[in-house]
Amino acid sequence: MGEYPLIENIMLLKSGIDACIEKKTFPLALILIYSAIDTIGWLDSKAEFSTHDDFIRWVDKYLLKAKPLKCTAIDLYAARCGVLHTFRSGSQLSSSGKADIIFYAWGKAKNEDMQRIMDYKNKSSNHPIVIHLDELYQAWLLGLEQWGKDLDCDSDRSARVTEKAAKFFGDVSVGTVSHILSII
Repeated sequence: MGEYPLIENIMLLKSGIDACIEKKTFPLALILIYSAIDTIGWLDSKAEFSTHDDFIRWVDKYLLKAKPLKCTAIDLYAARCGVLHTFRSGSQLSSSGKADIIFYAWGKAKNEDMQRIMDYKNKSSNHPIVIHLDELYQAWLLGLEQWGKDLDCDSDRSARVTEKAAKFFGDVSVGTVSHILSII
């Protein structure tokens, strides 16, 4: 199987994000971006299952170094929790003051304009951060590129990632299923 499940599934995530942006279903693009960060963070870890530490570590090591954003890895993790679990910006981490809350600009909206509105509206101790969806997506892509280069230089790590990626979802045709069922 080699590295194909890894490449195929990363390309699948990318094409899903691209399709959401093209169709202007921006909140769904956010879900896929955060899921993609989770997935790559898990792949890069030694753990069997994904943890928040994997997400934060990968964001700090790759995403924020590739394209600095006006937030921290914990802010992004809190935003991920809000988007994935409640389909909103807030999360338990941001509500408790452990992370700044992230709001999003997308399409032709400008970060600066949205930031001015959020600063005006916000009266809480949390500082609202506005990130453009395109910037978050580019940060993931650039981080992914650097991560791939690092994997190329570390055969043990690359083998571990490839082994984990072999467990990804895959397609099996109806014909193949019928054939297997006919012989068992």
